[in-house]
Amino acid sequence: MHKVSRSSKCCPTFDHLPENMNCFLPDISNSWQRLLERHKHMFTRRKRLLKIAQHNRPIRGRFIPKCPCKYKKPIEFVRETPTRTRTEQLALPAVRKLLLFKEDVKELFEPLRTFTINRLIRLSLLSVYSRLSNIQPPQKKVPVHKWDDAEWKKHIKYLKRLAKPKKEPKQPKLPVNKMKLESMSRFKELALPKTYEESMKEPWALTPAMKNYEPTENIKKMAQPIIHDDSALIQSFPIPINPTALTYKATKRIKEIATPREKGVGESDLKENPFSISPNALKARTTARIKELAEPKEYENAHIRENPFAISPAALKAKASPRIIELAKPKGSS
Repeated sequence: MHKVSRSSKCCPTFDHLPENMNCFLPDISNSWQRLLERHKHMFTRRKRLLKIAQHNRPIRGRFIPKCPCKYKKPIEFVRETPTRTRTEQLALPAVRKLLLFKEDVKELFEPLRTFTINRLIRLSLLSVYSRLSNIQPPQKKVPVHKWDDAEWKKHIKYLKRLAKPKKEPKQPKLPVNKMKLESMSRFKELALPKTYEESMKEPWALTPAMKNYEPTENIKKMAQPIIHDDSALIQSFPIPINPTALTYKATKRIKEIATPREKGVGESDLKENPFSISPNALKARTTARIKELAEPKEYENAHIRENPFAISPAALKAKASPRIIELAKPKGSS
């Protein structure tokens, strides 16, 4: 941080740009003139556009540039600290080295210098590379407490108690609320075997009501036999032909379907003697392949062997394994 004094006389007031632009460098002036010429040719002047482009607000007066510094009090300019870059974070000392250095100089340095070391430790711990590598500050080693004889005896006694098998508690018998057998009359009745009553049909007998019964008209009508008309089943011979069938004229399609199917004439039908042999067939000579195919094929009967008790040479040379010898022993033999 640094302070710079500012007052009302420090800010210079700039004049307006001159109308003659030739005071600038020649190349900038030339490019400016070219832009102006190009703008004049491209822009179409219209009254409506010019009217819209005019400033509607009233101009109060000529603008006079003034110094922004209204107060005589000096202004303090604070420099913004930049964010730490990769190089700065890598340049920070290691956390463990700083902690060891702090332990060594804790009694030699002043508190202000110790505060600076703490700030460096905090920056190193919070850096990106420390977080990625999960660096933790070293912890103080806790000395291991050694047991004496009394503690060892107590521990052995506890281990012996844990080594014993767990005794399961006896489960108490729950009272069963059931009825006595003597008072269970309904259960005794259900326990008896089921008996089935056979319904015997009474013999038929002519009752007095049946003797004096008079049938109704509907019963009399239903009692009469059904008379069938046999005229449809009996036909006179010859059967009469319908008069329409006698005067019917067959169409071209019916005549085509009524004609029998034509079959091609075979070679045997063209010959005078179909059982005669041609001279070429009498002069022909059979080849070796035809003779081989003409012979009947012999099939080997694999079910019946000439010597069923013959042993193959491979079986004579074979050596039985311990497992086969074990399986060959009769069952129950040691």
